[in-house]
Amino acid sequence: MIARFLGALMMLLLFAAATPAGAQSPQNLYTLNCWGCHRANGEGVAGSAPPLINAADFLKVPGGREYLIRVPGVSQSMLDDADTALVMNWILEAFSKGRVPADFQPFTAAEIHHARAEPHLFDITEVRTQLLRKMVAMKIRSSPVDATAHAGPNSGATLPIEE
Repeated sequence: MIARFLGALMMLLLFAAATPAGAQSPQNLYTLNCWGCHRANGEGVAGSAPPLINAADFLKVPGGREYLIRVPGVSQSMLDDADTALVMNWILEAFSKGRVPADFQPFTAAEIHHARAEPHLFDITEVRTQLLRKMVAMKIRSSPVDATAHAGPNSGATLPIEE
């Protein structure tokens, strides 16, 4: 009986050692690391955290993919490179239903690592605005104004564009 117990304990310890300490679902990682600013449904907070709704649209314009992983919330996140890539891929799928390009290659830990080594984006609002304007010019979006569920009637924000 003691041998069985020790054998079971040894298997449990081996399993625990083989499982990464922070192994969590991307949704849980989002909740713990991103939800505070971007909210449960990715709607963001007007004036401080842009919405993540239809973030996959950024993948459709030159510079958009890089922008998504160089913003401070991603490039300076406490998550490791692999978990950051996992969360970014989940965000695109969860908040951009039907808008992720068919040829999308998921973000990788190596790509996140490389982006984090690049200089920080200092004028993220201007970069985002330019990318949103490109989306309008390319007919990906009809307005360069971010969509947000918290927008008031006079905010000028638009709802996500449905195709």
